[in-house]
Amino acid sequence: MSAKKLLLLFLVAAFLLALAVAGVAHYFLRPLKAEAVAQEALKQAGLEVREASYGLELIPRAPTALLAFYPGARVEPLAYAPVLAPVAEAGYLVVLLKVPSGIALLGKERALEAKAAHPTLPLVVGGHSLGGVAAAELAASEGLPLILFASYPEKDLSQENFPVLALFGTEDGLLPPEKAREKARLLPKNARVVFVEGLNHAGFGAYGPQKGDRPARRPREALWREIQEEVLLFLEGLGLEAPAPPQAHR
Repeated sequence: MSAKKLLLLFLVAAFLLALAVAGVAHYFLRPLKAEAVAQEALKQAGLEVREASYGLELIPRAPTALLAFYPGARVEPLAYAPVLAPVAEAGYLVVLLKVPSGIALLGKERALEAKAAHPTLPLVVGGHSLGGVAAAELAASEGLPLILFASYPEKDLSQENFPVLALFGTEDGLLPPEKAREKARLLPKNARVVFVEGLNHAGFGAYGPQKGDRPARRPREALWREIQEEVLLFLEGLGLEAPAPPQAHR
């Protein structure tokens, strides 16, 4: 076979390989877009909604604390609005964090950017699935209160002592209850661990079904209310208060 034919075959093979790699990357990195109900949740909430470089801010009239929330892998941050907008309405500034390529581990500093923009508000971090891994790492290093949705830390934090709420679903196909119970041992011993009956993995947001997950067994509106109640109970139990604004000198 001539050198020209060999070169041609090599170029064709390289082109086909590049197409295959691009196709695989597109499949695994394609975003999980928020459903229309997420945008509707923002319209119905009595909140100021503001785009920032680090995320989407849901701002109540007089926030007492800041909840910076990392999305699950490839999930559009807006997808968590139906769950977390009512938390913002209750008086907590919620930031749905934007992360590079939809991967929270590539943007672990995002919550600190949100905190820098609101320096007077106490910071709580949270996250769903892979986003919870990033949140747990930051919470452990900074000693911050932590909220986990279908997630767990990479490292053993059982000897740590900071507030944690960990919510799991009994119908989660990606993090089944038996595995969730095992991973919950990595959390601080004072962590509140709750299994929400009938909840699946994708049910923590509004972005449609997720491959490998199981169907939820209860209406998602009821599940969202239960999640909200647990989150608010946890936040209220922290006793966080923003400092009073300085008095003007007379």
